[in-house]
Amino acid sequence: MLRAAAASGASAAGVAAAASSNTPDDPGAGSRRGPAHDAPRTFARDESAASARDSHDFDHTDNDADTDSAPTTRRDARERHAAESRGRGRKKSSATRGARSAAAAAAVGAGGTAAATGASSAARGGDDNGSAHDEKSTGHGPGRARRHSSRLGESFPSLVGWTSLSTLLPGVGLLHTRFRPAGLIVFGLFVLTLLVGLVYLLVKGPVRAVATIVASPSLLNFLAIAAVLVAVIWILVMVVSHLGLRRGHRYRPWQNKMAGVLVVSLALIIGIPLGVGSVFARVQSDTVASLFGDSTGKSHSAEELWADKPYINVFLMGRDNGDDREGTRPDTMLVASIDTKTGNAALISVPRNLAFPVFPEGSELEKAWPDGFRPSGDSSEDLINAVWQWGEQNPDKIGNPHGLEPGMWATMQAVEGSLGLKLDYWSSVDMAGFEDVVDAIGGVKIDVERPIPMGGGKSMSGVKNEVYGWVDPGPQTLKGKDALWYVRSREGSDNYDRMCRQQRMLKTTLEQIDPQEIATAYPKLANSATRNIATSIPQNEIPAFIELAMMMQKGDVTTVQINNDVTPTYDPDYDVLHKWILGEVKGASDGEETPKPTNDGSKSQESEDSTDSTEDSTEDTATDEPADSADGSTDEAGAEADATEAATPGEPNAEGKCYPKGFKPGDDFPGYPGPNGGTGEQG
Repeated sequence: MLRAAAASGASAAGVAAAASSNTPDDPGAGSRRGPAHDAPRTFARDESAASARDSHDFDHTDNDADTDSAPTTRRDARERHAAESRGRGRKKSSATRGARSAAAAAAVGAGGTAAATGASSAARGGDDNGSAHDEKSTGHGPGRARRHSSRLGESFPSLVGWTSLSTLLPGVGLLHTRFRPAGLIVFGLFVLTLLVGLVYLLVKGPVRAVATIVASPSLLNFLAIAAVLVAVIWILVMVVSHLGLRRGHRYRPWQNKMAGVLVVSLALIIGIPLGVGSVFARVQSDTVASLFGDSTGKSHSAEELWADKPYINVFLMGRDNGDDREGTRPDTMLVASIDTKTGNAALISVPRNLAFPVFPEGSELEKAWPDGFRPSGDSSEDLINAVWQWGEQNPDKIGNPHGLEPGMWATMQAVEGSLGLKLDYWSSVDMAGFEDVVDAIGGVKIDVERPIPMGGGKSMSGVKNEVYGWVDPGPQTLKGKDALWYVRSREGSDNYDRMCRQQRMLKTTLEQIDPQEIATAYPKLANSATRNIATSIPQNEIPAFIELAMMMQKGDVTTVQINNDVTPTYDPDYDVLHKWILGEVKGASDGEETPKPTNDGSKSQESEDSTDSTEDSTEDTATDEPADSADGSTDEAGAEADATEAATPGEPNAEGKCYPKGFKPGDDFPGYPGPNGGTGEQG
């Protein structure tokens, strides 16, 4: 309807324009024609022009007639006057019709635009009318391209999608903005970094690649700084991408709020992992620098480092610096002999009551004690765990300690000479550090075989200590404090049972170590390690040890007990002990059954150290007597089982549990108040 009205208006305007052209005009009027004169012709315009032409031709003919022949008679004059009157009437009628048509078009036109523009709007033609209609419908001016969506909030899903993708693939969002070159550069660098990292992992292998990184303080410091810079740049690229994608679009208020929440959330998703990684890298750098020794050369894999060594021997010592101790005294001593090719290991417990320990041949200590460590000549006092204190008191007699504490060096020399094994590395852990390690891995799941007293035993001055708590028997998860007392409690026990529990705890802990739990508690664990752990492992050999630890988790760990069945601990034959230890190490490496002791074990419990009382021995002997069956016969199977237990003190039973001599599963333990009667923290 609007188009028809516009066409009628254009026709009327054309007639009016044609009529006015016959009146005397300004001579320069022809040069001031508007754009309507150049517009395409239409049917209405042609009709108006034809009417105007007819009138003009008629006038022109009359003028020519007047010019050619003047009226000669009155009749001729009247006819001529009548003709002129008819012409003027026709001209006036045409002008009136054009004015009426224009008024009608103005009345029905859209918004009065046709009446205002008059002939110019009518002369634009059908094409211009179509363009005007399109421009009104889009809301844009004639010179603006239709680039963006006109609907409010229509492009919000696209905005969310590309902004989110910029978080996963930095620079992708910039490709859809005016910052396309920058987006190509950022995305290219991101892909290049991924490719370089992938190639590095493939060339070195995942384990060795990660081990090399975590063992280098300088590389860790670089990664800590790089992680922060990458986080800032990544977040900046994501924000710029979001702002560029919003340009030229309109969004509803709730969409603007959601977009703000999205940007903040994505910034946190980028920043938190990289920030935590930066902190962990810095903590690891400090830990490696303070805990491990200086690098001694280039980093190597386990295969390269120990190519000519089938075994390595690592001395592990638990140190007790309690308030009731004067100085440091070894609480736990073990030697881990590890096969460098398979990860199989023999975990050798060194009895604290091993008397008259010997030292390596040719050493300064061997010269000071050629017949073994005998400062008093008493087998109950000249024990291997007393060497530390003697070394601290006599540093001038131990030779070159190689940067170690005199007590530590003297103790290592005693272990090395007594076992006949060359110690390649050492590591010592304070008991407080052991608690932190257990807590860091979330505790140790273990089936406690019997009630374990907390406290008890005797102090260095011979005063009996009070039992202040208990670790209840049964399956549970032991936290740091309870796990510590599980491995160190002596009350109602003996050294062999204690060593058995220590080995069981180490094996169980090794099997249950979860890298994710270690990573979560790593800052706390690292802080504790720097205060409570010391080791001789150099920084450049850490990657090899990480590889070896992975192999040990897949390999077999064999526990080895040195007891009186091997050689009397109160008067050892060290030649016999050396030969037996080598057999144990080889058997553990090959995965073979542990060799049986060759000596008589009849004195296994008769010559314990002074902490075992005569009354306990009597009670144990009584409990070892076989019980009579219901028919009066002796239970031979039970006697054989008891004999087996007596012949191998310190060895776990078939279930892997450890019991002191004379104690059987289900027996009441003296002083135990029952479940939940202690103050343990087990769960």
